[in-house]
Amino acid sequence: MSLIDYIEDDQTYQFTQYMNLIKTEEDKNLFERFAYGVCDPQIKYKNEKQQKKMIILTIIQLCQRNKSVTFDKIQQACYINSRIEIEQLLIDLIQRELIIGSIDDQKGCLNIQRCISRDVRKSDIPEMKNQIEIMYQRVKHLKEQLKKQ
Repeated sequence: MSLIDYIEDDQTYQFTQYMNLIKTEEDKNLFERFAYGVCDPQIKYKNEKQQKKMIILTIIQLCQRNKSVTFDKIQQACYINSRIEIEQLLIDLIQRELIIGSIDDQKGCLNIQRCISRDVRKSDIPEMKNQIEIMYQRVKHLKEQLKKQ
């Protein structure tokens, strides 16, 4: 399979393992866009599959960084005008277990428990380690507080 085949495959959402398929500058740009990028109205996708994949990747990135994401935020990030289209897309992502969470129609948001991960740049790893250390310190502090009770 080619890099484009993996990008357009509806079961593939992480691309680092396919770096060896990069043969041209165009491949490199495509890889960078789908491995690390988000929706951008300036980019013209080659087809509907690529555009939908980028919308899904953008939603996944929002879910990785938030416990709750409003439909308005998704609409702005993905450049989708229809709330119905957003809800249908979220239902599909939940059914496919790309996102574990629930839709709150009253508040107009998606509540996230967890989701699949996206590719990580090596330059992002120090910040990730820092965030894990912060979480560890919080849990350690909470454990000490519970011992006192």
